[in-house]
Amino acid sequence: MKNTSNLKGSIFQKKGFFVALYSCLGVVAVLAMVVTVANRPQTSTELAYEQEPAVEVGAYQVESYIAGFDEEAWFRPRQTDPPTTQPPPPRPTAPPEPPLTTPPEPEPPPTEPPQTMPPQVEAPPTPTPQVATFSPFTDEDRMLWPVYGETVMPFSITALIYDPTLDQFRTNDNLRIAAYEGDPVRAGADGRVVAVGRNARQGNYITIDHGNGWIATYGQLMDYAMVSTGDIVRSGQIIGGVGQPSIFGSAHGTHVHLRIERDQQPINPYYVLMARSD
Repeated sequence: MKNTSNLKGSIFQKKGFFVALYSCLGVVAVLAMVVTVANRPQTSTELAYEQEPAVEVGAYQVESYIAGFDEEAWFRPRQTDPPTTQPPPPRPTAPPEPPLTTPPEPEPPPTEPPQTMPPQVEAPPTPTPQVATFSPFTDEDRMLWPVYGETVMPFSITALIYDPTLDQFRTNDNLRIAAYEGDPVRAGADGRVVAVGRNARQGNYITIDHGNGWIATYGQLMDYAMVSTGDIVRSGQIIGGVGQPSIFGSAHGTHVHLRIERDQQPINPYYVLMARSD
C-alpha cells in the first residue's frame, strides 16, 4: 500500500505552483492594461473636457434642481414613436403603346373662289408732242423787207465804201435800212430763232435760221425782243422794234442792220429781198 500522505502533498504542491503562476499572469495582465490606458492618446472630447474650467455649483442651484426633479416621471416608461416606414417607390412602367390606327387623311385646303380680273382698259395713247416746223427757205424763194425805208449804207464786200461813223472807207457785209425808232421789225421768212443778244457792232440783234443754210441777222433793235431762242417764226411775223443805233452805227441814225448768209458766206440782201414797187 502506497503512502497516501506523500501523494496528497505532491498534489497540493503542484496546485500551489499553478495558482501562483496564474496569479502572476493576472498581475502582469492588469499592469499591461493600466499602462495601455495610461499611454492611450486623449480624444478631442476629453481634451475639451479637461480644458473646460470647473464651475462651482451653489447650494441653491442643487436645491432648485432637486425641487424640479420628478421621480415618478423618471420611472415611468417612455413612449417611443413607431418607426415610420416609407412605401417603396413604384417601379417604372413602360408607357402604353398607342393603338395601331390609321392616321386620318389631311383635309384638303379650302379652295378659294376664282378671282375675276377686272376688264383691262387700254390707256389712251400718249400724244406725241408736235414739234413746230417751218418750210425751209430755197434759192427760188424771196424774203420780205424787215422795214420799209431808204438804204443808208449798201452791201459791198468787193469795193470800199465810205462809213461816216468811222469816217473811213471800208467794206460792208450787211445792208442798213433807215427807219423810225419803234417801227416794227418783221421776219423775212419762216425759220427758227437761234440767237438773241447784243454786241457793239449790231446792237440788240435777233438771228433766225431759215433752213437750207440760209441765216438772217436783224440788228439795231429795241432792248425788248418779242421772240426767244428756239421759237418758230413765220414770214412777216413781228420779232421786235427799231431801237437806238450802237456806237458803230450812230452816224446813220435809227435803222435796221440786215445781214444774210448762205452756208456761212455773206450774201447781198438785194439778191434775196423782194423787189419793191417804190
